[in-house]
Amino acid sequence: MKKKIAFTFPHLHKFGGGEIFCEYLTNFLKSYFNVDLYYYKSFQINNKIKFDKKINLIPVQSKNFILNYLCKNYIFIGHLYILFYLQNKNYNFVFSGAGEFFHSSKCFQYIHHPFYSLNIFHYLSLGLKKTDIIKIFLRFIISIIARLIFFINNKKYSKTITVVNSKFIQKRFQQIYKYNIARIVYPTFKIPRDFKENFSRYEKRYNDFVVLGRVSRDKNTLDAVNFFLDFKKNNSYLKFSKIHIIGPIDKNLREKIEEIKKENKDCLFHGYLNLRKRDKILRESKFGLHFFVGEHFGRSVLEMQKFGIIVFCHKSGGAMEIIPSNLQKFNSIIELKKNIKIILKDPTKRKKIKKMINKKIHQFSDNQFRKSILKMLRNDK
Repeated sequence: MKKKIAFTFPHLHKFGGGEIFCEYLTNFLKSYFNVDLYYYKSFQINNKIKFDKKINLIPVQSKNFILNYLCKNYIFIGHLYILFYLQNKNYNFVFSGAGEFFHSSKCFQYIHHPFYSLNIFHYLSLGLKKTDIIKIFLRFIISIIARLIFFINNKKYSKTITVVNSKFIQKRFQQIYKYNIARIVYPTFKIPRDFKENFSRYEKRYNDFVVLGRVSRDKNTLDAVNFFLDFKKNNSYLKFSKIHIIGPIDKNLREKIEEIKKENKDCLFHGYLNLRKRDKILRESKFGLHFFVGEHFGRSVLEMQKFGIIVFCHKSGGAMEIIPSNLQKFNSIIELKKNIKIILKDPTKRKKIKKMINKKIHQFSDNQFRKSILKMLRNDK
């Protein structure tokens, strides 16, 4: 008989890496466990998320107007509410799909990034900007409350089994919760297989750039686009052409994007694409840009490299565990411009980096993720 488990995930109205993780893992685990998925009832579940019919979806909602508003609009408060809601529920174990958790029964937590850090600089990795003063203050206050709850329930929380998505987050997590050791399982679910091609075939690709992932303020998507447009304008002799932006677009950026599109025909905002259309662009483009600072892991970086793209990535976060060459990394726009010029001018350097990428990405696979998660949940060793 299958064990009964609770899976928690705060909000399901968006469609980013966290939501895809929730969808994939619950659909995978339903073959081995009876899965109840708890989420905070905020907005409509995104229609791109497809849960198996065998998964029992359970919305949680507070009757208090103020608390309900906070839980609906702030993912970490919604998840904290679910923690309290589940304390008296009986399960073989609870799996938290996003954020710190504890339960009277066995509890696993997969940390994309710690929710309740008291270091406000960590909030930049959670999508906040330095100008978001009110949001930063609110997160800090909630983090103090949450940390007090964990301290009071230390016997439970210290026994919670923690999994993180990179060495970067492992180090950050253990700096915050010194008594809790975290294991690493790279989130390589749904990662495509390595695209096989020789260097001469790569050289026949278009000199196009790609920005992959959710188009949003926290991902610094428009910063990457504006950089490309400016760089192309001032370096026309390098002969690169278009930039493809692939991913769901946040509503608050649509007006700005329409302005960019009107003035720049070579700037293509594709929005969300099915895999066939997306993969075609990835197979035909040479270069990628990733501007997110403090990336937790960097699925989009890995996906681009799986298709043989040379990605230029900010020198921070878990993405550095995927990027093999120093010429792909940058701390400043000046450094990025310098690195792009070096690589675009020198085919020998491109060939060397391509070999480094091929060797690196071989370590990451969908099958590896499945095996690691299942072994942990079944054996706890």
